[in-house]
Amino acid sequence: MKTGNAELICTGSELLEGKLNLYPPLFHQRLAPLGFTLTREQSSGDRLADIADCIKGALDRADLVLVCGGLGPTFDDLTRQAAAKALGRRLVGSKACAQILALNFGLEKLPPNLKDQAVIVEGAKALENANGTAFGEVITQGRKMLVLLPGPRNEWEPLFGSFLNAEIKDFFRREPLTQAKLRLAGLGEPKAEALLKPAMRKDPALRYTILAGAGLVDFIISGPGPAAVKRAAARCAKAAGPAFYGEGDLTLAQAAGEKLLARKRTLAAAESCTGGLVSKLATDIPGSSRWFLGGAVAYSNAAKVRLLGVKPATLKKHGAVSGECAAEMATGARKTFGSDYALAVTGIAGPDGGTPDKPAGLVWFALAGPRGTRVFRREFRGGRDYVRARAAVFILDELRKVIK
Repeated sequence: MKTGNAELICTGSELLEGKLNLYPPLFHQRLAPLGFTLTREQSSGDRLADIADCIKGALDRADLVLVCGGLGPTFDDLTRQAAAKALGRRLVGSKACAQILALNFGLEKLPPNLKDQAVIVEGAKALENANGTAFGEVITQGRKMLVLLPGPRNEWEPLFGSFLNAEIKDFFRREPLTQAKLRLAGLGEPKAEALLKPAMRKDPALRYTILAGAGLVDFIISGPGPAAVKRAAARCAKAAGPAFYGEGDLTLAQAAGEKLLARKRTLAAAESCTGGLVSKLATDIPGSSRWFLGGAVAYSNAAKVRLLGVKPATLKKHGAVSGECAAEMATGARKTFGSDYALAVTGIAGPDGGTPDKPAGLVWFALAGPRGTRVFRREFRGGRDYVRARAAVFILDELRKVIK
């Protein structure tokens, strides 16, 4: 069976004024098992006409439209009104919703703000919200479905498991969308495409997506057939070669940590320009204390000497941003923490501090282990945050390759 198209509309003027919207991937994860591909996401400010316009356009294009936000009791919560306007329906009071709110709050009579929460679009099916006062709503019109959801994640997310999954399944009866996500490191988007294109051509009926980040690439394969997706994933993983490090949501730090744990090895970190980012990525993982012993953020030269045993003569002759300094940082961290492996990062994250010989974006790395110390030099182009992120990814990628 063919998969359906879904669109997401997120309301809130804050989404247009600087707040980052992290919801689309979360909705994608919940819609794929229901047989839907999320084809578009829109953000609308808190204006009734704008929200209604978004809803109308989405319903023209998609089978399933979800609107997230704007169901609260304040003056700028206008999603119900916009949905009614877009569909040409009235807003009506729901006795059932009012009774639920009265019971939840132990009230005989609802105050105005809660009374407004019991108003729904005519013909809508209300979905009880166990974590808030805003009811979700499911509205069908012909072969289309419009879903109104409260904005906070802890309110809309449980509605999928308790009500919404069944509503969407029963109405559309779509075949679940199977998906595989291959995780690649150490190559850019064009190189990833060149490596994977021959494998992609063997099953053109599947959908392929490449998402590039700071030194990382997610390659997503999706389609209605689990067997076909599994075969394609195996082909593409083989085609990616050493760049492939795992599937699903596995991070580089997890991939390295699993190898360390399997071999009963441990790791320490010595960081300068990354400011502890590598250590954070390691300690984000529950249970990482079994293989990550600790890290030192040695930002100043004095700290490199005191904490890691870098020789003053090395700093004087080669500078802090050098292969020699990185090597001594790594060996010093390995000795200080008593770890099997230690990594080191020192560089110029920018935008200031660069010279013709050592430009902003220059980073030196070292990996010390049972077989000695390896040193790497890389130059990254981009802003300060990007350089730091690329540096953390690079050294974790080299770490997972070197663990024996």
